[in-house]
Amino acid sequence: MSYALVHYPNINTEYINHIRQKYDPQFYLIEPHITFVFPIIEFISEKKFILHIERILSKRKTFFIHLKGLQKSWDDHLFLMVEEGKLDIIKLHHELYTGILAEHCRDNLLFVPHLTLGGFTKDTDKFLQMLEEAQHLDLNYHCVVDKLHLININDEQRSIIWSKEFALRN
Repeated sequence: MSYALVHYPNINTEYINHIRQKYDPQFYLIEPHITFVFPIIEFISEKKFILHIERILSKRKTFFIHLKGLQKSWDDHLFLMVEEGKLDIIKLHHELYTGILAEHCRDNLLFVPHLTLGGFTKDTDKFLQMLEEAQHLDLNYHCVVDKLHLININDEQRSIIWSKEFALRN
């Protein structure tokens, strides 16, 4: 069992899902999302985790983001980038990785706000095909980060057991 904290952008995901269905192994696990806290496998008290999130988010207001632009990640994924609102996401990400989450922070990796479109595991042809398809779709979205979802994923990473919604202040 693992926990993650994500935002589901309130956008038309038809084109994103067109790409994800072909290239993202997590397509059937989770809707298109931006991750704020990456899956934590070690056991953390659910109650303490929820209180930590509520404490951090009680100080945060909603903010706008603009998803546009594509980037290849260090671990062979294609990202739809957060162009506007990136600094707000990074700041909130760092705030969340304090207290009970501090030991889970990945200091060795630069946090890049994004929505994953798919993976290609060093297969250059597959990457170029995915990139070309995504470029033709001209993915460009504006939305508001107004809520986050704490999700609980089963051990096999095949289904979300439950989800709890947290609203940011207006």
